Amino acid sequence: MPRRERPLDPGDGALLRFAADLRALRERAGSPPYRQLALLAHCSAASLSVAAGGRRLPSLAVTLAYVQACGGDVREWRHRWQLLAAELAADAATRRRAPDGGRAPYPGAAAFEAVDAERFFGREALLDRLVSALAERRLVIVTGPSGSGKSSLVRAGLLARLGWAPTVVGVPAGRTGAGDGAGRSPAGGGVPVALLTPGERPMEAYALALARLGRLAGETARDTSGPTAGDPVLVVDQGEQLRTRCRDAAERARFLDALVATAAGAPGQAVAGLPVAAPARCRVVLVVRSDQRAPLFAEHPGLAEVGRHGVLPVGRPAPEELRRAITEPASRAGCTVEGALLAVLISTVAQQPGALPLLSEALLATWRRRSGNALTLAGFQATGGFEGALARTAETLYDGLEAADRRLARAVFVRLGAELLDGELSGSGWDAVGAPALGEGLTARGVLVGGGDGGARKPVGRAEFEDPGVPEVVERLVRARLVVVDRDTVELSHHALPQVWPRLRGWLAEGHGALGEQRALTAAARGWAAADRDPELLYRGVRLEPLMRRVAAGELAATGVERAFLAASARTAAADRRRAQRQHLTVAGVAAASGALLVLAGGSRIRRAWRW
Repeated sequence: MPRRERPLDPGDGALLRFAADLRALRERAGSPPYRQLALLAHCSAASLSVAAGGRRLPSLAVTLAYVQACGGDVREWRHRWQLLAAELAADAATRRRAPDGGRAPYPGAAAFEAVDAERFFGREALLDRLVSALAERRLVIVTGPSGSGKSSLVRAGLLARLGWAPTVVGVPAGRTGAGDGAGRSPAGGGVPVALLTPGERPMEAYALALARLGRLAGETARDTSGPTAGDPVLVVDQGEQLRTRCRDAAERARFLDALVATAAGAPGQAVAGLPVAAPARCRVVLVVRSDQRAPLFAEHPGLAEVGRHGVLPVGRPAPEELRRAITEPASRAGCTVEGALLAVLISTVAQQPGALPLLSEALLATWRRRSGNALTLAGFQATGGFEGALARTAETLYDGLEAADRRLARAVFVRLGAELLDGELSGSGWDAVGAPALGEGLTARGVLVGGGDGGARKPVGRAEFEDPGVPEVVERLVRARLVVVDRDTVELSHHALPQVWPRLRGWLAEGHGALGEQRALTAAARGWAAADRDPELLYRGVRLEPLMRRVAAGELAATGVERAFLAASARTAAADRRRAQRQHLTVAGVAAASGALLVLAGGSRIRRAWRW
């Protein structure tokens, strides 16, 4: 007899109801033992048992495997899982805010949300431009490098300006991609808004978001005096997920078709088998990372045609904008920011690409270490500053990678870190044991105070990170705010990372002797590519063979154009060897033929001499 299942904990929470319904589904299927169910679901019996345990939310894959093995409606349960995941995520976000009693003036590394509108400052001018663009156009594309504050601008800026407070109704970003928010004003008026992130199944996200948008539009009195003339607004955040997470090119094309149709006023279609009661007219805001905008335009000419005149770039904030972003939230919370700290923060962030999440995280940590009501430089330094946060983030991410991805991540970090070093490692920037010395602008306490090598950043071309598996690793580094991508370039989010992260410092020290050779290879490969792959610039002979051995042994990292350069060099060297062998054989053949003729001639003379 199989062991009876443990009773569910008492209560009536959403997670317990979900587990109870899973158990009921299994009972209707005849209560098969979990071992038997595991054979049908191609999933472990333990995972299936935990899924119906009611103590934590199972993964979507396990849930659907359980449902399918029991003969349930997979589509219905997928939708139920998405709603539950969103509800639990909202509860978790509320609990995370609880330790600060709701008084923290900064959200940390996460993007600002609509509920953070009262502490969102510094982007007022850019927000005015966004609202004006949305009033004039039916499709607006907000684009900028990672970490530039695009999502915060739309969520805490635009949504609040429209008078709506989104409530989570689908799956949050980073889960399965279902539409993750819709909202309406407390008074029942204003502009209906739906917010989604594409995820792995963008069409499903579109269907859910548009259906809710249609329902909200029907519940809301139309106000034609607002910036959108009463039209509902569909916001697609993290549009880069269409290329980084959605692997189905056909579904991506259907989603972009639907997005263009929505902006054109024809959104009402049956999508992914779900009836969509869409609003008759709708405006669209697409938020996409700048390195993915051009590929999306190239992939979908219709999007390019409609959206190219509605692009709003988001760049680095100006010093005055940074000052407001730092001081105004503190002032609203009854705190002050020390002048020395303010100067350090502004001068540092102004030099770094995509540093806004890092700034917010550092400010939150400093606020927790405030002296009375003052945020001080001493408190900032006690947290480790930007550098301490960077090192902790980098180490945590690296520890969570699989072995293969660790090797790729190391190659990416070493390449980007090496680009920041001026001259050979044995030069003035490194000490006698091969560890980096403090940069010009890095104090002994680890605080960048401006100057330094901020102007020496050297972004690396995106094409150098296209080997199998590398783009996925780069994407993880981007999400962790360790790497910034912008159009066709990749660079570290902070130029102090090679100095403050011990692991990366060790990698660079290990490559002390190889780094010069690595740079020479990179320069040669780039020069060859820039010269239309001139064969005269390829490596040959004694220069090529030891280099190929070091690359094969993993002592040197060759990616993208460098691999193509080495492959072309090897082919040319092989062709040179074959040509030399043919020439050698030709010479040998001629010599042999000449010897044979001489022998024949000598024999002829001997025969003539005998006749005489």
